[in-house]
Amino acid sequence: MAAPKELARPRDEREIRNYMLLLLLIALLLLSMVVTVSIGSARIPVDTVYRILTDRLFFGGRGLAEGAYRNSSFQIVWNIRLPRVLMGMVAGSGLAICGVAMQSLLLNPIADPYILGVSSGASAGASLSLLFPITFFVGGSQVTIFAMIGAVGASLLVYAMSLAGGGGRVQSITLLLSGMAVNAMMTAVTSLLIFLAKSNEGIAAVYNWQMGTIASAQWKTLSVSILSVSAAALVFIMKYRDFNLIMMGEDEANALGLKVNQFRLLMALFITLVIASLVSVTGIIGFVGLIVPHMARFLCRTSNNKTIFSYSVVIGAIFLIWADALSRSGFGAAELPIGIVTAFVGGPFFLYLMIQKNYSRRTD
Repeated sequence: MAAPKELARPRDEREIRNYMLLLLLIALLLLSMVVTVSIGSARIPVDTVYRILTDRLFFGGRGLAEGAYRNSSFQIVWNIRLPRVLMGMVAGSGLAICGVAMQSLLLNPIADPYILGVSSGASAGASLSLLFPITFFVGGSQVTIFAMIGAVGASLLVYAMSLAGGGGRVQSITLLLSGMAVNAMMTAVTSLLIFLAKSNEGIAAVYNWQMGTIASAQWKTLSVSILSVSAAALVFIMKYRDFNLIMMGEDEANALGLKVNQFRLLMALFITLVIASLVSVTGIIGFVGLIVPHMARFLCRTSNNKTIFSYSVVIGAIFLIWADALSRSGFGAAELPIGIVTAFVGGPFFLYLMIQKNYSRRTD
């Protein structure tokens, strides 16, 4: 009986290490929240941010009534920056875990949630709403609704093309190729809408939306995103064994009782809904779903998707709130769209993955 215990010891040590590292990352996330809330055009000391947050959360705002800090600082921290940081956390976590799921489902390390046509479809829907307002919906919800309709419609088209190209089966290669085709089509639709538009304000709004931003985040816009990302994290972690089976190979997974095509289709549809709920609010923020899963695998040093999902939730949140802090403070009074910041990081990272993949093929 001694031998199995000796063999199990390295695994137990690795699990303890990963658990402790995850707790450290969570602590880093909490610290990052406080620090990034203090960053902006109006500098607010970190200790003031900490007092405002603790007073509001645990003492009902008594410090504000007693004059412990200025009302202007409270409004900036609580009503402007905190919702924005929380939206960054939610969007970063959601994009990251959906990236892990896509890479596992498609057995491709450079797969990204947007391969399902979500971003391009949402862009077409939002462009239609911004450039040619429709009276069915009023207020700010019009852009969100049309972006979600466009995202889901484009993704369904990807699935239909994948089924047709795969002989009735959803295969990873046909799904990737279908996503590329639909992305090109939806991009052309968006370009056509911009060409036909006559409103300069509408065109500017479309360009800003396409570059991604969480500047418009408010308390009332957080609920749907938090709900969808929480559901995604719960479902993915509960189904981590099925994701692990797919990574062993389709034949092995089918032999072990997993209906791979059915599971892949259901999870892909679920990913679409989650990403659509985020993209409809934040616009297009690329590369988070590509970068963060690889960062998580590097840190936890395991292929177990349960651990990778957990790490990606935290790392994705940290990554995006710091990217947003850089976008709003690193270029003077002007605010750089967050999608540009993530693209500057993600582009070279994508190139690195492509080179690494080609290198591994040459050494086989």
